[in-house]
Amino acid sequence: MNKKIIIYSDKVKSGKTTNLFRWITKQDSVAGILQPVVAEKRFIYSIVDKNLIQLQIDEEQSKKLAEKELVRIGSYIFLKSGFEKAQQILKRDLEKNFKWLIVDEIGPLELNGDGLEPTFSEFLTTLHNIESNLVLVVRDKLLSEVIKKYNLEDKFELWKPALNDLQNLTENL
Repeated sequence: MNKKIIIYSDKVKSGKTTNLFRWITKQDSVAGILQPVVAEKRFIYSIVDKNLIQLQIDEEQSKKLAEKELVRIGSYIFLKSGFEKAQQILKRDLEKNFKWLIVDEIGPLELNGDGLEPTFSEFLTTLHNIESNLVLVVRDKLLSEVIKKYNLEDKFELWKPALNDLQNLTENL
């Protein structure tokens, strides 16, 4: 099997993470992170550990923390510690050469050098040394920016779901 970089791109709130949850239950050797929304808050989900790490908090919760512990973008407030844990999970999973490695998602924070950065950029520079297929989740409005920022031109396959079916992803490998 040839190693691939696959970008899974669709609209915001179109079910990308939910579809990936369904897909990973039918696969062997999958690692990485998903970012589900639970009770209207975003979490990091470690695929290997099968646990949730709180990422998003509300304004009231943020008042109890120092500003340096937070990452703000628009009206969203995230815990810096959540992103740090996500980066640790990705580094650990990268070293183990799983068949599939999922990074959900590369978005506005990463484009601004925050969120999963700098780990994600470091991750891409070592990709040639691993066996894993990489699945990146990117919202459709940011696709061209992400491709440009990370120099992914001609290095990836774009996968847009047809009827929310991820089966094509596996069949084409």
